[in-house]
Amino acid sequence: MYYHNQNDIRGMREQVIRAWNTIRRRDKGQLGRKTGTIHESYTQWVIDRAMQFGMPYNLPRFLSAITPAPPMPMTFDTEKEYQKWITELTHESATWKRRYDETMLQMETMSGQLEQKDREILKQRWKMIERDELLLVKDRLLDRYANKKKRMDFFSSAHSESDDPPA
Repeated sequence: MYYHNQNDIRGMREQVIRAWNTIRRRDKGQLGRKTGTIHESYTQWVIDRAMQFGMPYNLPRFLSAITPAPPMPMTFDTEKEYQKWITELTHESATWKRRYDETMLQMETMSGQLEQKDREILKQRWKMIERDELLLVKDRLLDRYANKKKRMDFFSSAHSESDDPPA
C-alpha cells in the first residue's frame, strides 16, 4: 500500500498515523540477548508471511546445502598400489617439509641481518648524538671567546685613545 499525501479520499493519513501510534517498543528484557543467528522458527514465519501475502521469497542457500560430501576413502585393489600411494604421499610430505625448512632458514638469516643493520644504525645514531654534543660545546666556547674578545677590544681601544694626546 502506498500513500502519496495527495487526494486523501479514504482517510489514509489518519490510518497511517494511528498505525504508527500503536507501535509498542520492547525493552532489552523482553527481546533477550543478541546472538547474531537467525532461528529456524523465525525464518519459517517470514516465509509463511511472504506466501500469505503473495510475495516472492527466495530461500537462502546455506553453505551446508551446497558443500559436496567428503570423498570416500580410496580403495586399492592390491597392496602394491597402496604402498605406491603411501610412497608418493611420503615423498610429497618430505618435499613440503624441506621447502618449509629452507624458508625458515631464509627467514632466520634475514632476521639476523635485520638485527645487525639495526645495531649499525643505532651505533651511527649514537655517534651523531655525540658529534652534535661536541659541536654544541664548541659553539658555546667560541661564543664565550668571541664575547670576551669583543670586550677586550672595547677596553683596549678606549685605553689607547686615553694615552694619545688630544689633537
